[in-house]
Amino acid sequence: MEVLFIIAQFILVAIFIILSYQTIKYGVTMWKFKKRKKDGSEDKDFKYFD
Repeated sequence: MEVLFIIAQFILVAIFIILSYQTIKYGVTMWKFKKRKKDGSEDKDFKYFD
């Protein structure tokens, strides 16, 4: 029974780490998007959000 509990905890920790990484990566990308130049010269880097 303890083995199943340990395996479940490892799975939950792995999911938490993956979600945290994706959230930080998305936050950095949106911060760059918000701070981009207003003349549109950097918009080719953000076609994903169009």
